[in-house]
Amino acid sequence: MSNPASKGKAGISWPIQEGTSDPIARFFQPGSKLSWHWNWSKHWKGPLLPHTSPDLQIHAEFIPMIWSPDLLYDGNDLQPGCKYLLGFNEPDHGDASVAAQRTPEAAAQAWIKLSSLRTEPDQQLISPAVAGSVGWLKNFFTLIPRETMPDYLAVHIYTTTFEDFVAKMEMYHDTFRLPIFLTEFAMQSFDPNVPGPKNQQQVHDFMGQTTKWLDETYWVIRYAWFGTVRDPYHLHGVHPFNRLMDEQGEITPLGWQYINGGHE
Repeated sequence: MSNPASKGKAGISWPIQEGTSDPIARFFQPGSKLSWHWNWSKHWKGPLLPHTSPDLQIHAEFIPMIWSPDLLYDGNDLQPGCKYLLGFNEPDHGDASVAAQRTPEAAAQAWIKLSSLRTEPDQQLISPAVAGSVGWLKNFFTLIPRETMPDYLAVHIYTTTFEDFVAKMEMYHDTFRLPIFLTEFAMQSFDPNVPGPKNQQQVHDFMGQTTKWLDETYWVIRYAWFGTVRDPYHLHGVHPFNRLMDEQGEITPLGWQYINGGHE
């Protein structure tokens, strides 16, 4: 198997609620420039995705996540052989459909336990990704022991302009001085006063601009576009123009753009 990291920084996010990892294998067919995937959970092949074909092979790096402190000891194992471990998902967010809200203090106590779950001697930690509260994240960093400090910062960016995207990314890097895993981004704002994309071409252009910048920015280690779902519920309000896969499991034109490098 080729080294997935040699292909590039881009990866795929996939909701475990789909029950199977089979559809995402299509994103890693020969010639794909994508290198990794994650699914907000501990493994891609196991009881959390029970309908995955037993013989499914995905020639890409998988990065497991501990979605919330409640799942630290849920009886499910981390996918073996993983180089990285992602921390909690948007613990500053009050929407229970996408996050399990915790105070920085509670998250810090759980983080100490999370750090002990590492299964490989060189496995590196990636911080929790906040929905938007930089203050929450600053506080969290002051509360965790030095020996549990994450090696990388996980970031989510939802905006509708390239300029704001770059500004937000640079703010996170300047504030925390860590290399970044951008684990969610799309052309979408959750500010009710900011309209979504007007047409599909706008999203194609936004992807082209952002992926080029991400590939050229040395402190960005990995990135994953948000929009690989079949069930529209799992878009969680992100505009369907951002879809990489349709409801029938077919790759969209935007998905093919992403597979082919995003901006080439």
